[in-house]
Amino acid sequence: MYNMYHSKTTTWKSYLFLVIALLTTLAMFLIDPISNASGESTAINVMIFILIGCAISILLAFVVFRSGDEKKGLASIALLLTIFNVSVTLYFIWIGISAA
Repeated sequence: MYNMYHSKTTTWKSYLFLVIALLTTLAMFLIDPISNASGESTAINVMIFILIGCAISILLAFVVFRSGDEKKGLASIALLLTIFNVSVTLYFIWIGISAA
């Protein structure tokens, strides 16, 4: 007989979402020390990583929150980090555009 009760679990998608959001946040805070220690070319690579990390985090947010059998605790923390990352990134892009 089919069991009607299905327990929600935390899967690899939530953990991946959290790790990507944390790495993107960490890269945002460490971009200045990294560029001072290693130079401009590494800073460009870190900026590209931040943009790609924001995009992947947004995609993972849709994947995780559309899943019905996924616990949303870790995903909610990752979503807050993603909102922070995207808002800071958009702010600096807006400052760069208006200063040009």
